[in-house]
Amino acid sequence: MGKGSRSKTPEAPDPQITARAEAQFNRPDTYTPSGSGTRNGYTDPVTGQFVSGPVPVGSNAQSAVSTVESDSERAIRMLLEPASVNLTERVISDNVTNMPGPARVQDRGTVAQDIFDRNFSLMKPAIDKANERLLVNLQSRGLPVGGEAFNEAYGEQQRNTEETISRLAQDANISAGQEQTRMFNLDAAERGSAIQEIVALMGGGYQPTTAQPSGSVQPVNYSGLVNNQYQAQVQQANQDSANRTATASTIGTLGAAALLKCSVQYKDVKVAVNTAWAGEAVAKLPVFGWTYKPEHAPDGDSGNLHVGPMAEHFKRVTGLSDGNTIDTVDMMGVMLAALQWCMHRIDALEHHAAAKRLN
Repeated sequence: MGKGSRSKTPEAPDPQITARAEAQFNRPDTYTPSGSGTRNGYTDPVTGQFVSGPVPVGSNAQSAVSTVESDSERAIRMLLEPASVNLTERVISDNVTNMPGPARVQDRGTVAQDIFDRNFSLMKPAIDKANERLLVNLQSRGLPVGGEAFNEAYGEQQRNTEETISRLAQDANISAGQEQTRMFNLDAAERGSAIQEIVALMGGGYQPTTAQPSGSVQPVNYSGLVNNQYQAQVQQANQDSANRTATASTIGTLGAAALLKCSVQYKDVKVAVNTAWAGEAVAKLPVFGWTYKPEHAPDGDSGNLHVGPMAEHFKRVTGLSDGNTIDTVDMMGVMLAALQWCMHRIDALEHHAAAKRLN
């Protein structure tokens, strides 16, 4: 009988080990031309100190990042820090001490009156001069003051003047609204600008120069690679299992074919087998432990140790098969005849022992 082996489905990769490896691959150290940079590592759970390198397998240490400042970076920082402090003080002095007041909407009536007075003062000389020309014209025409024709002409002049003043007041009111909006926006912009400078300063809007390089590396999809390898191993295991099943089915089919048509009506019986010959043949037949050479192994063979006779020895001892292969029917027939011989020997020995006990 040969020793076979069953192929086991590969064990799924450990998710924590996979995640740790992927994190390490995608956390590269970064170095500047001056040698400083960002180093990845972990915090030692005992000492609390930073340790450069990957987190040890099985450790509960926390991943950590350490930034190293070079001499040149330190010099730049020390040079720029006073400038940053001075800028902060200047912004606070300019925008807090002298902070503009909040924007307020001015009284519209006052603004409108100012605009009306200004525009009316510019038009009043023309109005007075027009009235004066009208009076001279009416008197030259001989129309008495207070007469019907005089009053009608003078009244028309006064109505025109009043309409002009009314339109002037209306335009002043509209212009007052526009002036209110303009002044409010100017005040709001002035205060907003001061507040924005303060917010930018408080929010770190000022960034000093640094030698730290910026950039990234192509990420490594380590978990995807591990999963692809695992899936390939599972597929190979399934294929091996299918091959062994097919081989076993083929062997079973060949064995069944060799035992088909065992009825005497299909055969020419030549001679009865001497069971003693078969027993002696089996007793003389050398049996070895062996493995197939790789180039001659049949499909589905696992390469493990087998036990059985050689075809040459089987041919020499029994005269059966072709000396290169052992026919299944021949092997089974010889083994069956040898078994019968053994049974007869056992039966004879038992009868002999029983007779000896009776005597």
